[in-house]
Amino acid sequence: MTSPNPSSHETQEDIRSKLLYLKQWPDFSKEYDLVRVGDIARICALLARKPTVGFLVHRSVDMPSHKVEKVLRQLQESGCVDVFQTGRDALKAQIQTMGEIFSDAGDVAPDAAAPQEEAAPPAMPTPAGSFLKRLWKKLLS
Repeated sequence: MTSPNPSSHETQEDIRSKLLYLKQWPDFSKEYDLVRVGDIARICALLARKPTVGFLVHRSVDMPSHKVEKVLRQLQESGCVDVFQTGRDALKAQIQTMGEIFSDAGDVAPDAAAPQEEAAPPAMPTPAGSFLKRLWKKLLS
């Protein structure tokens, strides 16, 4: 008897708790079970229409959760379904991207660098922002 693979359990939890979206449609010609093709198509159509948290997908497509989780894992492994980067993951990715941009800018000679513009004027408050400020003031008074 083999012990359960901890990475597959982590993947399952990741899928259930992450916001998923359809990156690309799968190749249905590789699937021979027509019922399964229908289930995969329903899940992909849902994720193409609106990104959904993994544990809610089975409710939206009215299928058992164990079947949906298996399909989601397979779709993620094949690169058809991906996870929105949120929270710390998105922040880390943004910091890494900015670091790459600045390191690339450091490679350019100072004379070749674009002249720096003056500081932009302060942004004007948006109508929604000013409305919220007025509403907040009324609530506090």
